[in-house]
Amino acid sequence: MSVRDDGDPRLLSVVVGTGPIAARVVEELRAEFRFVEVVEVADATAAAGLVEQPDEPQVPLVVVTSTVGSVDEAVDALDRFTVFASARVALVTDRQVHDDVAGAVDRDRLDAIVAVPWTAGALAGHARSQIARWLREHRPDDPRTDLLVTPEGRPLERPDSELLREMELEADDVTRQMLASIERVLGPRPRLRLPAGVRITHQDHPVDAVLLVLRGSVALDRTTRVGDLRLHHASTGPIVGLLSLAHQRRAYFTARTTTEVDVVHLSIEQLDRALREDPDLGAALAAVSIRALARRLRRAEQLQVEKIELNRTLDEERQRLREALTALEQARMELIAQARFATLGELAAGIAHELNNPVAALERAASYLAEDVGRVLATHPQGELADVALRSARDRPPRGTAEERQLRRALEPVTGDRDLARRLVAAGVTDPDMARQLLAADADLVGLLEAAAGIGGAVRNLELASRRITGLVSSLRSYARPDGDPLDDVDLHDGLDDTLRLTAHRLRGIEVARDYGELPRLRCHPAQLDQVWTNLLVNAADSLDGSGRITITTERPDDDHVRIRILDDGPGIDPEVLPRVFEPRFSTKQGTVRFGLGLGLGIAKRIVDDHGGRLTLASEPGRTEACVVLPIDGPPDDREARS
Repeated sequence: MSVRDDGDPRLLSVVVGTGPIAARVVEELRAEFRFVEVVEVADATAAAGLVEQPDEPQVPLVVVTSTVGSVDEAVDALDRFTVFASARVALVTDRQVHDDVAGAVDRDRLDAIVAVPWTAGALAGHARSQIARWLREHRPDDPRTDLLVTPEGRPLERPDSELLREMELEADDVTRQMLASIERVLGPRPRLRLPAGVRITHQDHPVDAVLLVLRGSVALDRTTRVGDLRLHHASTGPIVGLLSLAHQRRAYFTARTTTEVDVVHLSIEQLDRALREDPDLGAALAAVSIRALARRLRRAEQLQVEKIELNRTLDEERQRLREALTALEQARMELIAQARFATLGELAAGIAHELNNPVAALERAASYLAEDVGRVLATHPQGELADVALRSARDRPPRGTAEERQLRRALEPVTGDRDLARRLVAAGVTDPDMARQLLAADADLVGLLEAAAGIGGAVRNLELASRRITGLVSSLRSYARPDGDPLDDVDLHDGLDDTLRLTAHRLRGIEVARDYGELPRLRCHPAQLDQVWTNLLVNAADSLDGSGRITITTERPDDDHVRIRILDDGPGIDPEVLPRVFEPRFSTKQGTVRFGLGLGLGIAKRIVDDHGGRLTLASEPGRTEACVVLPIDGPPDDREARS
């Protein structure tokens, strides 16, 4: 067939395949079409050569025969070319089963299937309809479209059967045709005008008639255990009661008018007579029923989709609610922890105040006791020796058990008596020559010197204890300092030392090393930072479990910041757990939450963040380091307020 010269593109119908089947397809299609060129090719590669021509023909129809092998592969190969990707595809096959069309079906690329042998003209009819659909979709203004109609002027792609034609009519047109068919048999039917709210069928009651709704709206309700549900309204359809005939003549719904309606009442007998005497009524009735069922099915599917979407939304809301409740619980626990810490701060301040006077009295008493005993000893004939023993015991550091044992062994050859050697060491006599002189002069002096040394040791212990209490009181006073505005001229080393004193009971058996650098004084909330040091030190001590080493290093990394590092040589933190350690209330300690002095790493990090700093944690087996970097000039909000 030659190329058209009227400006319209050349149309090709391509038959892919070989053998008698392909030959018969080509023969029937060529006999049918005057304006579509039919071309036979062996495979998709040969088909591609047809369109690689200067005139660029268009392909509305591709017929694939079962001789090509895999249908999916053939269609895939054709679809690589744009001109074939839009073509309608028909399969002509002599096979009973095809397992090679899944891809084509999945991509909606199989439009018609014709079995071999086919009735003469059937394939041509399929081809005419497919080409007509392609032209109306891709070239609606092409004049050749007008050639694809029946002698009556009906488009070829439109159905010819009464039922399918009825299906394509508007709902009101079908209703009018159905009423006309009924009245041709039964004569004019009276219209029943009903107000809104009238029940025209009753759930589970017998149905002996159908009602044709000519005007207005009817809803279908059903009573369930959870109450009355409206399941259909816009999807009810113009015939009410017909589907109940398939339900043992009992209504599944209660049909209720929602507006004023006009209906035609037909008993089962009247409907049966009309169907017998007018065959067209059956097609119209089937079309109306199918359309009503389709609307109800779409409504049911829509409800299912809405239900799934609602359940998903509810699941998301539940998840958000769980997260909100978790966050609220965490906030409550943090508030409790902070309130407890505030209470401890108040108690600490009160205790520090109450201890001030007794501690001062202890310090004075220790000093007076040493002076008074010295004056008493001065009146004794051997008072000078006793005073030396007292002052020596008061000033020397406490000796360990091993050292005491070694000194006693050195004196036993001189005394010949283990108990006497022990008393001499307790009296402060450790030189063997001095021991000989003392025993030669007066053996009773040992008792006097022993008593004087005991008093001196007691005074020393009293002074050490009072100084220890004084240091703790000072630390408590600093630790319990109210927050208020940030303070200037804060020495971080003082805060670290105070924290070490207060947590000494948690650090027993652990070696603590201080590597303090030269730090400037900074502006901060010292009490809050003391809480951070407490938490980091207690966590390190817990990981060491009573033995190990903690190193505290301070330095100034740049002109604007200070850095504090707390390093322990414990077992380290599991890499899977490490990213979560700053979560509120998270703990790895036997699955429970432990607060130390009422804090967690999450709160410690927040304190550092509020100061404009950074708290990081790095860990590996044998090494865990907490690093705090703080600005020297104070928290950001404080800097903004001052500026």
